[in-house]
Amino acid sequence: VSSLMSGCNLLMSKNNKYSEKAIIVSGLPRTATTALGDILSLIDGYNMVYEPFNASQGISEVNLNYLIPGANINYSDFDDVFNSILNLNAKFKLGVKDHDSALKKAVKTLFGNESSLSFLKSKFSINKKKLIIKDPFLVFASLYLSDNYRIIMCERPILPLAGSFKRMGWKFPEYDRLINDLNCIDVTIKEKIEDNSVSPSVLGAVQFFQLYSNFKNKIERKENIYFFHQDNFSLNPKESINRLFNWLDEECTDKIIGKIQNLNSGQENNIREPKKQIQHDLVYNKSFSNKYYKSILNKEEINFVRECSGGEI
Repeated sequence: VSSLMSGCNLLMSKNNKYSEKAIIVSGLPRTATTALGDILSLIDGYNMVYEPFNASQGISEVNLNYLIPGANINYSDFDDVFNSILNLNAKFKLGVKDHDSALKKAVKTLFGNESSLSFLKSKFSINKKKLIIKDPFLVFASLYLSDNYRIIMCERPILPLAGSFKRMGWKFPEYDRLINDLNCIDVTIKEKIEDNSVSPSVLGAVQFFQLYSNFKNKIERKENIYFFHQDNFSLNPKESINRLFNWLDEECTDKIIGKIQNLNSGQENNIREPKKQIQHDLVYNKSFSNKYYKSILNKEEINFVRECSGGEI
């Protein structure tokens, strides 16, 4: 009986783990990482875990946004956390926030947040084959992860990125810390970007873009990293996804093409701008996603972004 139980436990542990290496969808925030993760999760056998490295709602052991193995976390500790996802034994935070409504707090307490629920769905999926980890918070961990995993790095032009940050009211409080952390892996930021005359959100977007641009020099020749351009995806979604699927060696089915077209056209084809502070607005037409910044940013902010990027928009 003992040996039989042992054999059953071994079988269960094998069935509970994913049989193939994860695909990581990362990159800059506000660059269609969520849409891309949703699209990839439609491939047979794929399941997506949503932002497990988000310090506010992700894995319990993650208490710092934008982990960098060998800098702000040692390699073995990072491996332990990452493998807890692949082995499907990770524990998640409640993710309850002060500004959440009473209903939202109750739902998170009783059922979980977007990260923990996506993990449970992946854990108990009958058809396990490949795991997608959708997480912009892994952007600077990609140098380390690319040795063993395929990574899709999502990018977006800096002006629309700044407009999206401002629309969401996002800031970038990790800037100073990450300058020091990146220096530990030989990514040197020669000059800090600071300006109190522009919106903190616009400043944060430009600061993030600066760090990413310098970091990209370390990873742009890595064969396991695919650079996915959100601007091309918004204008030529089918072509953009077909190229990615060729790289992944996966079939782009009619079901996936339909999903892409629905995501990009939105629920109202004539609406050209997303609502303020709605993170994933499904209503507006995404072909205008890199144009609406003109109504969000003022002239001073546009000039500031252009100056900081050296005119390379």
